[in-house]
Amino acid sequence: MKKQIKKISRLQFKQNAPGFNSVDMFHSEFNFEPFLVFTEFHMDKPIFGPHPHAGVSVMTYMMPGSEGSFFNRNSLGDYSIIEPGGIHVTQAGSGIKHDEVPTVTGTDCHGFQIWINHADKDRLVEPKAFHAFSKDVPEYNSDNVHLRVVQGTFQNVTSPIELVTKTTLFDVTLQPDSSIAFDAKEMAFIYLISGKIILEDSSISSTSMITFDKAGNKINVKTGNEIANFMFVSGVPHNEPIVLGGPFVMTTNEQLIATKKRLQYGEMGILNPL
Repeated sequence: MKKQIKKISRLQFKQNAPGFNSVDMFHSEFNFEPFLVFTEFHMDKPIFGPHPHAGVSVMTYMMPGSEGSFFNRNSLGDYSIIEPGGIHVTQAGSGIKHDEVPTVTGTDCHGFQIWINHADKDRLVEPKAFHAFSKDVPEYNSDNVHLRVVQGTFQNVTSPIELVTKTTLFDVTLQPDSSIAFDAKEMAFIYLISGKIILEDSSISSTSMITFDKAGNKINVKTGNEIANFMFVSGVPHNEPIVLGGPFVMTTNEQLIATKKRLQYGEMGILNPL
């Protein structure tokens, strides 16, 4: 059964800080749990510095065409370069500190920052980092489609990174006058990065978020006379309480209080500024 469009939202980049421009999408507005944050960014300066997370997995996906790359550190001792086309996930779980900065200040880094919620049973799992270099991100290719499997599986092509919350996340480039069909879970959306796509006879331009009704399990995307690049995203909501506390996501207020105490007591490790 084909999913129906729920809403088409035209978005735009805004400057959150000098050297950091982004399109920010949040679960509170778009109701796309198990995702909580979905941000397309351009960043060329060190912005955030060392900071903690807990209760979620935080993914950085650097676009293959990004000019620059990120240097990622965490309080477990991980040091990784997120190159163009690479993926890095910080499974924060019970708590960890990390930071990400451009490897070369002044060089534009174009990518996505994505928060994936944990079910309560996985809320406080062991913190760890997952990394995939660009060459290790599997791809599906045909005459009209170039698809990178960031999470999940497409046509028997499966991401090497398996998280506690299973999701579908594809970076899709579709040639002009082409089409592609996706299997979709209960929650699904498309974020159009560039070009135009056609959905249900609606022509949709870049920097748009398209959300879909829960019913149905198929989504068909077409292009007109120009190439399109978009993210196809799908997942199953946990349907559990969400208690937000800055960089922490918990199920109960008691969990949030205990998490803040772990940070206060130094149990999330030490990560000094560069």
